[in-house]
Amino acid sequence: MPSSNKAQRRSVVVNGVKLSILEEGQGDPVIFVHGVVTTSNIFPKYLGAYSPNFRGIAVDLRGYGDSEKPSGCNINQFSQDLIALADALDIKRAVWVGVSMGGMILQRLALDNPSRVRALVLVSTMDRPMILDENPSTIGKPRDYKEVSRNIIIGSFPPGTKSEIYQPLLDRIPTWNAAVISEALASMTILDLRGKLTPIEAPTLIVVGEKDDNATPAIARDMHRQIRNSKVAEFKTGHFMMAEDPERFGVVLGEFLRGLK
Repeated sequence: MPSSNKAQRRSVVVNGVKLSILEEGQGDPVIFVHGVVTTSNIFPKYLGAYSPNFRGIAVDLRGYGDSEKPSGCNINQFSQDLIALADALDIKRAVWVGVSMGGMILQRLALDNPSRVRALVLVSTMDRPMILDENPSTIGKPRDYKEVSRNIIIGSFPPGTKSEIYQPLLDRIPTWNAAVISEALASMTILDLRGKLTPIEAPTLIVVGEKDDNATPAIARDMHRQIRNSKVAEFKTGHFMMAEDPERFGVVLGEFLRGLK
């Protein structure tokens, strides 16, 4: 699947906060949501890949990338921002694609706003607390948020991964700050939806890396058992299969999108 250089970036004011979005393609909306140590810049390859049937929209959550950095960088607020973004873009129902924390946000969103969800793609995520740092409140003082972010990113890849695969993720670290990642990480430690996903009726694709030590295949299968209309796609990767195996990820996502009614 060829990479794209045609995506356009613009700002949308949502809940009093300016969010940056990246858009490409034509067709039904697919909204991409990044994780706690990434930004919308992990998605450009896929935004226009399924046009003219689907148009891709990738958002920088509040606090990240080119978006404003107010307080409220937690899963519940992120979910509310995403619904407000869809309203601002006049999108009634979307396919939502969430990676890691993004997938946690979308579980919350789908439970709270089922009528706004055409389908879900939950990537490298979990329905229970994800603890990527033991003490988020100490990030910034005394611990450097850049070092914490770097350790989380590198630790999400299998040992021996070539640095050029994860370097683009490291390059984005300066686009957030200590308060943002501290609050976001803390919110990930308290979200617990185990056994609560059964109301989700939208078609759901759960994507997991067999070498992921956090969002494990066992957790993915448990989520699959809860969501009636779901299926699991497993990759021979760690947490970031979009970096390790981007071509297959694009194929798997495309097959899922083409199968939607």
